[in-house]
Amino acid sequence: MRLLASLSGVFFSVHGLDNGLGNTPQMGYNTWNDFECEGVSEENITKVADKMVDLGLPALGYEYLVIDDCWAHRRGEDGILVPYEKAFPHGMKNVADYVHDKGLKFGIYTDRGRWTCAGRPGGSGYEVTDAQTFVSWGVDYVKTDSCFGPDSLEDPPSPEAIGQYELFRDALNKTGRKVFLALSGWHNWYSPYGKSLANSWRIGYDVRDWRSAWNYAIRVNAFLSEYGGPGGWNDPDMLVGSSPGAAVKMTPQQSRTQFSLWSVMAAPLLLGSSMLSMSSHDLETYTNAEVIAVDQDPLGIQGQIVWENCPLRKRADVHQNQYYDEIPYCQQAWAKPVRDGFALVLLNLDRFQPAKVDFKVYDVCWSSPSSKSCDFFEDASVRDLWSKQELGVRKSIQVTLDPDGASRMFKLVPLKWKASETEPAAMAATKSQRRPALRPQRMGMGPPLILETDTVHFLQEPTEL
Repeated sequence: MRLLASLSGVFFSVHGLDNGLGNTPQMGYNTWNDFECEGVSEENITKVADKMVDLGLPALGYEYLVIDDCWAHRRGEDGILVPYEKAFPHGMKNVADYVHDKGLKFGIYTDRGRWTCAGRPGGSGYEVTDAQTFVSWGVDYVKTDSCFGPDSLEDPPSPEAIGQYELFRDALNKTGRKVFLALSGWHNWYSPYGKSLANSWRIGYDVRDWRSAWNYAIRVNAFLSEYGGPGGWNDPDMLVGSSPGAAVKMTPQQSRTQFSLWSVMAAPLLLGSSMLSMSSHDLETYTNAEVIAVDQDPLGIQGQIVWENCPLRKRADVHQNQYYDEIPYCQQAWAKPVRDGFALVLLNLDRFQPAKVDFKVYDVCWSSPSSKSCDFFEDASVRDLWSKQELGVRKSIQVTLDPDGASRMFKLVPLKWKASETEPAAMAATKSQRRPALRPQRMGMGPPLILETDTVHFLQEPTEL
C-alpha cells in the first residue's frame, strides 16, 4: 500500500498525548449530519442532551455530546474564539454546564488550519489560546479537522501537517485537564503515528451512505488493524442511521451492518444522525448491549477479515483520494478476539443477489495478531447477537444473506481449546484454500502484505441458522 510504504522516510516527534483516555473506543453523538451549520445552536444542543438521557444512551456508554463545525463566529481582540451570539446567546460554558448536568461530557470542534472546513476561524497559530479557552469552558473532547492547513492532501504527510497536530496536542497536555483528542485528517497515513498524536484519528473521507462506507472506511480499515488499540483508535467516521427524513442515511439493514462492523473493528461509536427523531429500528440497533460489548471489549483488538471471496485489492487503490469504486459483488467474514471468545460478522456486499455462506468456526482464529497466539479449536458455542438466540455447539455456521449490505453477527465461545500450536488435521488440510487475515509483514514502516485469496464455498443444501 503506497501511502503506508512511503512513510518510512518521514520522521516525527515521539512524544504522545498524555491523558490516559481512550482505553476503549469513544462513544457518543456528533451534530454534523443532523444540523451541519444551519441548526447548530444552544437550543438544539440542549434538546439533544435531554434526548440522549431520555433514551438511556449514557447508561450504555454514549457519554460524549460533540458540537461540530459552525459554532465559532470570530476571534476577539484577545484572540479568544467567540461563538455566534444568536445561536449561543449564553456562551459555550453555559452549554457545557448544561451537558455536564445531564451526566454527559461536552465536546467541541476546531481545525488545524487557518479556517475550519465551513470557513470559520481555524486554530493555526492559536493552539495554546484555544486549548486554554476550551479547558476554561469545561470541554472534555476536541475534534480537530484538517481543512486549510499545509499539505492536507499530500501523500505521505509532511512534517508541517503532523506538526500542527503536535502543537495542539502539546497545548492540551499543558493544561492538565484530561481532554479526549480526536483527529479528522481524512487519510489513513495518520494511522502509524496516531497514538503519538491523539486518542482517535479518521482514516478516510466522510461516510454518508453505504457506498462511501465501503470505499472510505471498510476496505481501508482492513489494512490498519495493527495501529488501533487501547489509547488510540482508527476512526472510520460516524454511524449513519436509517431514520426517515435524515439527510444522511442508509437502508435499515446497511445501518445495522455498519454498527456490527464498527464494533468488530473496535471503532468509535459516534451516532451521526436523527437523534431527535430516531426510528425504532435505529434505536434498537444502537442500544444492543451485546454488540456494544464487542466494541468495548477490554482486549482492544481491532478485528480483521478472516475470509472473503472479493477480488484481490491493490494496495495503492486503498488511497481514498484516488479510488472510489462500485462495491464488489462478493462476501466477507470479519472476526475479532474478545476476552471470552470471538465476535464474527458475515457480510454480503453483492448489490443484487443473496449469498449462501458456510463458515468454519475455527477460521476466526486467524483474527489473532499471530496464529501462534490462538490455540486452535474445532467447535464453539454460537450465539446470534441480533436475535439474541443461543444456536448451540457448531463446527460451522451456514447462512443465507440478503443482498446489498446484509449481515449476521455471532458470538463464538470455543469449547475445545487446543493446548498445542499444532493445527487440527481438518484445519491443516484446508489451509491452502483459505484466505488468512491481512496480517502485516513489517519492514521498517513497510506496507501490510496481502497473503492469499480464496473462493467462497456455497452449500448445495445448507442447514441455515
